[in-house]
Amino acid sequence: MAAAPTRTGRAFEGDARVNAAGTSHRAGPEPVRSRRGWRRSGAPALALALALALAGALGYAGPAYAGVSGDDAAPGLPARSAVVAPGVSGVAPTAAIRPAGRRSTASAASGTGSGITLGKPKAGPAPRMVADAQDDPPTCVPYISRQVTLNGTALARVDYLAEIVCNFYLAGAGQAYLIERTSGARYNGSVVAAAAPFAFSSSYYGYSLGAVLIDGRIYDGGRQLEIGFDLALQTLNGTPWGGCFALPAGQRYLSPCYGLGTPTLSVSLGSGVFSTGLPAYNPAAAIRDIPAIDLLTFHVGGQSDPASTARQNIVDTAAGLPASTSDFSHVGRTSVNLDLDMLRGILSLHLSNGFNFRVTAIAGSRHGANSRHYAGKAFDVDTINGTRVTSTNPFNQAFKDACRAYGATEVLGPGDDADHATHIHCAWPR
Repeated sequence: MAAAPTRTGRAFEGDARVNAAGTSHRAGPEPVRSRRGWRRSGAPALALALALALAGALGYAGPAYAGVSGDDAAPGLPARSAVVAPGVSGVAPTAAIRPAGRRSTASAASGTGSGITLGKPKAGPAPRMVADAQDDPPTCVPYISRQVTLNGTALARVDYLAEIVCNFYLAGAGQAYLIERTSGARYNGSVVAAAAPFAFSSSYYGYSLGAVLIDGRIYDGGRQLEIGFDLALQTLNGTPWGGCFALPAGQRYLSPCYGLGTPTLSVSLGSGVFSTGLPAYNPAAAIRDIPAIDLLTFHVGGQSDPASTARQNIVDTAAGLPASTSDFSHVGRTSVNLDLDMLRGILSLHLSNGFNFRVTAIAGSRHGANSRHYAGKAFDVDTINGTRVTSTNPFNQAFKDACRAYGATEVLGPGDDADHATHIHCAWPR
């Protein structure tokens, strides 16, 4: 068999159709649909030539994967798991955003700068080609696409899809996931969502898709993300993989290509970093604008110091300024930065737990001499769901438990001591 002629590569458009958390596809050998039907404007796709070379081993070592026994097994793929990030939740896709069929294999054999040719053939049978690709070099092309939908300035839905299409039969597995890339975010660099993986043992197409809803009021990331795609591909006849080649602009390898020169290849790919359009993280602004979180504009003791009321503390913080303690407090007038975990807790008490409440003091007013209020790490509440805080308020315990769940380590209220008979105090660690 003569060496295949050289093919040039072509950068492929992205498919803006996307889907949801935890959905996978196990492909079978049904007919393919036209590639034209899969083109969509908008999100870029990830195109990569992962080609078979019928040449000697290239000496690359990588993770070991389970071998394929005939058509009965797919290569193993270590599953990605996501961190539990408050404000990030998986959602299901609608039928309209699922792939309605397979991508055509026609594009898997050519392109600008990403196509490769076969090397010198080895003894034994050649890979079994898909019917419409008999004259093309054996090649696989992954695609990554996305769709971002904003709901006002607070919520962003991100649908993501990763596909692999080959022009020959093989075994494969893959998984799509979202990587946090927002600078300064708590989970920057972590996987914050992971779709269910796919696997096939004798086919040429598979996909993994997911969708998440990001609440930008609670979650400090989600402004910059990247879609990752883990792949494990194994030939059915022992033919070795020959190379991983240049990707279109914007997309990249997140790992080396392991297993070149062997029948099993594994690689992690990335879509490139993209913006969701969420504004910069500002939990104080969200608190300021939620009517159900009532912020007192005076001091419960009757003192006059409007610069340090609960509302002014939040207004100043939302504007990027420090909050003020009260001039009549133990520490006098000082400037403090309000604790981000505390602000997230205040938001979560309403957005996640459904509490409506009134905040009487944060950094301002007069408290104990060593109070965490003066460090910007505590707040007081005197009304929950329209009921004043007393020993008979039915919401006391649930509110206190929720404060602890969001990180408060000092939670006091009616029944704990005389100083907290009419309000609940939640404070975060120094």
